[in-house]
Amino acid sequence: MPRIQLPLGFSVYQSESKPFSSQRCINWIPTVAESAALNTRALLQPSGLSQLLVSTSIGNRGSQTLNEIPFFVNGNSLISVSSSFVETNHGTIEGSGRVSLANNGQYLVIVVPGGKSYAFNNQTNTLAQITDVDFRTSDTVVFKDGFFVFSSSDGAVFFNSALNDPFTYDALDFGTAEINPDRIVALHVNHNELFVGGFETIELFQNIGGAGFPFQRIPGANIQKGIHAKFSLIEFDNTFCFVGGGLNERSAIWKVTGSSSAQKISTDAIDKAIQKFSEDEIKNSFAMTKTERGQFLAYFTFESDRIPSRTFVYNATATALLGQRVWFEVQTGVTDNSFRVRSIVAAYGKLMVGDKSTGIIGEFDDNLTYYGEAIFRQMASAPFSENGLPIFAGEFEATFESGVGLTSGNGSDPVVRMDKSDDGGRTFNSETKRAIGKIGEYGQRAIWRRQGRFPVARTVRLTITDPVRANLIKIAATPEVGSQ
Repeated sequence: MPRIQLPLGFSVYQSESKPFSSQRCINWIPTVAESAALNTRALLQPSGLSQLLVSTSIGNRGSQTLNEIPFFVNGNSLISVSSSFVETNHGTIEGSGRVSLANNGQYLVIVVPGGKSYAFNNQTNTLAQITDVDFRTSDTVVFKDGFFVFSSSDGAVFFNSALNDPFTYDALDFGTAEINPDRIVALHVNHNELFVGGFETIELFQNIGGAGFPFQRIPGANIQKGIHAKFSLIEFDNTFCFVGGGLNERSAIWKVTGSSSAQKISTDAIDKAIQKFSEDEIKNSFAMTKTERGQFLAYFTFESDRIPSRTFVYNATATALLGQRVWFEVQTGVTDNSFRVRSIVAAYGKLMVGDKSTGIIGEFDDNLTYYGEAIFRQMASAPFSENGLPIFAGEFEATFESGVGLTSGNGSDPVVRMDKSDDGGRTFNSETKRAIGKIGEYGQRAIWRRQGRFPVARTVRLTITDPVRANLIKIAATPEVGSQ
């Protein structure tokens, strides 16, 4: 038979029945060609992480810019970072979990869910706790039309501050969910509308002005899906996404498509993976967003002490071009784990990041490591077969952007490791290596010959850990069909 092109492991689609599909993509960005190219799809090298400074406060809990200056809640401290990447500690933020942040250009409000809330004034350079007797313990905060708006920790109400004053409150300035009295989980502002997210439904409110409580429900504007994770609400692709579901529905990932509708963007395989986490673990999941290599990406991280933590990434650009939902994973290290980045903020022409368990404030850049640690890239293909006939595999070739290999200080020729499974992705055989080209070896080809017979279907897995720009363009084989 002539050489045929094989399907890349272009997305995460791991079925409960592994022979059906055990496809996976880790730390490679699935990309769809927008015009004529060598292949319609490719897996591109992700950005690395480089250190900008090491804070004395450890463990990022959230970040936001205030007047173009990045602020990070690290450990029990609120810190800002200057353009020369020097930190300033502005005071203590109690607690240990993620925080909710909002600002109006003068004040940065920090809410510790179920705990204390604070406001930092950048004109007086002071951080103070919100202590008004009419303030309620809160979980989330947003800013809309001059008001800081909070969701109470008991889920009963949402309420607002005085105009542009996060320290002053009126006991009568509060609202409730009116269509469905489910517990309020989180708030979000999109297209100048206030979305009040309950556990089963989302209601939309607008500012009507006048005396008293300024927000009124928009008639007929409600979404029959609720929020299961307050920190999963993320502005993305001209709308917002969240982890949630409707009445009697288990958690999935949704994208709001209008004032009364949401579309599920997670695949069945992603849903199954999410639902392995406990209710509390899902509640503590969080989302981030960025653009990279022209791709609009939304990151959803789920953490656990029972099972491997995971970070799933939705690629809106590839999804739109391909016409099917495209997901991949990012992780730190070589075993299943979540991504170490805990928040992303744009400042000083960089995408700055906070770190999970260190004081590092870093940035996404063209570095080929995560703070000096290897980036583990792995692709497991979709199963390929010939209508159930036995196949004798002659050659297998993986086409990389070759000739961009390791520098002299980092060792020799970079390699790609290949192993394969003929039992539906249940087990993989021993790895074999092939070179992908030293610097300047643009004609280097990664070919495996005499790949043997497989009776029904084969899944191929490729792995790279060398610090090299490894763009995987296509995979192909020269099979021979045997008899039944």
